[in-house]
Amino acid sequence: MDIYALTDNVILQQIGKKLKEERLAQNISQKTLSETSGLAQSSISLIEKGKNGSMLSIVMMLRALNRLDVLENLFAEKPISPVALSEMMKKQHQRKNAYTKHESVTSGDDCMDFNWD
Repeated sequence: MDIYALTDNVILQQIGKKLKEERLAQNISQKTLSETSGLAQSSISLIEKGKNGSMLSIVMMLRALNRLDVLENLFAEKPISPVALSEMMKKQHQRKNAYTKHESVTSGDDCMDFNWD
């Protein structure tokens, strides 16, 4: 299924359908899910129909169904591209060189005494 071809309303309906399927697979009633999630039973019913589901309500349902794992991709760290890694290493090298040069100037070994007079 090409999710990008779906309208927002169809996506909400699919999310609701999947939540309902999960609830039924776990043999949990809307009433029980309401009690464990803290959501009103009417809210659960609306979400399962693909209507009026806030992100918070969906997260609360997923938590009560022990299915927060479906959100893991949202929290996954993206790997650093080779180009970005190379740029980052160049910047670190430049900072290190600048610090090393500054250190040798201010260390006092190679500096002549300065007279304020």
